[in-house]
Amino acid sequence: MNWALWKKAVADAWVQLVTSALVLCLFCWLFVWLMSFLKIGAWGNLLGLVPDFFRPIMGAPLDQLASPTGQLSFLYIHVITLLVCVGWAIGRGSDIVAGEIARGTMEHLLTLPVWRVTVIVAPAVVTMIGSAVLALSVWAGIVLGLATVEFHGPVAVLPFLSGSVNLFAMTFCLAGVAAFLSAFEHDRWRAIWRAGGFFVISMIVKLVARMWPDGQWLYWFTFLSLFEPQNLIFAPDDWAMFIRYNLALAAMGLAAHAAAALVFWYRDIPVPH
Repeated sequence: MNWALWKKAVADAWVQLVTSALVLCLFCWLFVWLMSFLKIGAWGNLLGLVPDFFRPIMGAPLDQLASPTGQLSFLYIHVITLLVCVGWAIGRGSDIVAGEIARGTMEHLLTLPVWRVTVIVAPAVVTMIGSAVLALSVWAGIVLGLATVEFHGPVAVLPFLSGSVNLFAMTFCLAGVAAFLSAFEHDRWRAIWRAGGFFVISMIVKLVARMWPDGQWLYWFTFLSLFEPQNLIFAPDDWAMFIRYNLALAAMGLAAHAAAALVFWYRDIPVPH
């Protein structure tokens, strides 16, 4: 395997990775600091104002969400966290094929004495490692916040690792989908829009499934039904749920990357526009 591909994959991703990891870590620390100003019971009172018809969308019982652990568990579904992780997944995944073609560098990569699959494997592994780093950055920010801020109520940090693993699996799965869509394209932005649309539709389907009493069957049509970091945090001893959610997401991510490699193996490489 050509080390030039690995060096290029790292060089293309490290700036986004370092920036994203720092943003997540500092944001999580800031969130812990801000939540420390809420008096005991104030968070529960805020959640109690949520209308009954809207409560199913919360995804967990309000008494658990009102606890100190529940407060911090929102970091795993916070819009900032999701934007950074989704941005990493779609940005890296879309760049694997469509990005290289659009920049005119793919034809140079294919002159190297390597299999075409290697061109997919190197950036995919870097994306996977980066996804793990981002997920751990969230956990590190929580640990740093609890170590430096006087937070109300006892909070164990180990259960949050379950949420980080689930966040990693979801990010890696979405990166695989983005890579698969990228394998068909020569325009990176088109791959980005399609992967972003896939995520948005998946989120909408999950929200409808939660709010519609008879819509449980919709969970089968969204990969985000396996993204439940809060429930994993609240049930750290439920290994069956932990393995089911994360193994399924990781398997889909691997399958999507394998499908991307298969498409790329047989496709023609167009001249960049």
